[in-house]
Amino acid sequence: MPDICLWNKCNNRCIMCTNSEEFSNSNSVGSYDLKTQIKKFEMFLNGKKVFKGGSGYNSYINITGGEPTIHPCFFELIGYIRKRAPDMPITLLTNARMFSKIAFTQKFIKLAKLPFTVAINFPSYKKSTFEKITNIKGSYKETLKGIDNLFKIFNGRIEFRIVIHKLNIYELKKTVEFLLKRYKNYYNFYIVIIHYEIEGMSDINNKLIELKIKDSAKYINKNLKYLIKKSNVEIRLYHYPLCLLNKDLRKHAWITLPSYDRIYTKKCERCSLRDKCLGLMKSYYKRYNDYEIKPL
Repeated sequence: MPDICLWNKCNNRCIMCTNSEEFSNSNSVGSYDLKTQIKKFEMFLNGKKVFKGGSGYNSYINITGGEPTIHPCFFELIGYIRKRAPDMPITLLTNARMFSKIAFTQKFIKLAKLPFTVAINFPSYKKSTFEKITNIKGSYKETLKGIDNLFKIFNGRIEFRIVIHKLNIYELKKTVEFLLKRYKNYYNFYIVIIHYEIEGMSDINNKLIELKIKDSAKYINKNLKYLIKKSNVEIRLYHYPLCLLNKDLRKHAWITLPSYDRIYTKKCERCSLRDKCLGLMKSYYKRYNDYEIKPL
């Protein structure tokens, strides 16, 4: 899929963001303005690889940022992309704060023709932790209001993205339970648990959020095994090597990173599950090597 970075600015300042300060502070004009985005998308439709992306490059679209919804021409771009690619699945990655405005949500719904997924960053069920991670007071209330508005009138799929690190790992089970309970009357959502990537601000803040992937997986194995197995809601695991997960959880692990962002080490060469596993995130391997993993 191509990752279309719609806008480089954001109204959150998440501690584990993979974007750098240089990226966020750079001039938007000439790279992310309406005219430039349309030009790049037309190049993409003509077969040129102008966006980053991995497997299935021409099969679906990820709209990312920054925060796409605060682009000055957000609605024009959503309408344009959908018109030019009417049947292609689209996923919008967002913090959902702008959807707290019902008029904004209603206008979006008219343009976001299916197949369309809204993927929402939701770091914790607890307000204090949530806003410690986003670094914005009031973001917890706005995000929940935005999610509620979407559930009321959006017929597409909603994805909850819980990016895991030291600040929220021990609240993970309660966060999943919170989402399952709050939205128990809806059937168009799923949950994704993601071990954080060491890149951008998450690299700068690594001392504050550092969490080894074996410890992240250990918590999931112990505390979420039965919840994931019994839930009627799909729960996915991203960025986890299969050897660190309990056997029953391995089927919930997805390979979502492009090949250039991950690595198979010499240990992986002897593993019978290599072809079904992402290996290790390349940035993680550079920092910690491969001592945590083992061939199966």
